Amino acid sequence: MEPTLIALANAGGSAVVSAMATDGWQTLRSGVVDLWRRFRPDSAAELERDLETSRSALLAAPDTEIHPLRQALQSAWQGRMLTLFLEDRTAAAEFEGLLSRLTEVDVHRTNNTFNAEARDHGRVYQAGGNQFISER
Repeated sequence: MEPTLIALANAGGSAVVSAMATDGWQTLRSGVVDLWRRFRPDSAAELERDLETSRSALLAAPDTEIHPLRQALQSAWQGRMLTLFLEDRTAAAEFEGLLSRLTEVDVHRTNNTFNAEARDHGRVYQAGGNQFISER
């Protein structure tokens, strides 16, 4: 199996799940659905429903379940993408282009300024992207 296709599928599954709770969701979702319509038109409607179901589950999950749910969803979407990419290398190239365009938009759009102050043994957690904190 080709390592570059695996890496692209991993990046794709991660991007899909990461975007589910962001402003970029509609853009990524549209790109993935368009890709499926071109290369697997018979399963595009199902894919679209599955994207929305996955997103709804992630947004409704309690905090204690978000991390394992994210991992499970990423694995599922990585598998779907890898299957598509193995069937048609052109789909992989087009998806790679979609990810590149989205990354460029995010790089130009991201201009975060963080300010915080903690007092009385308080804690401050700041991130420009996803952040997971596990305390034991």
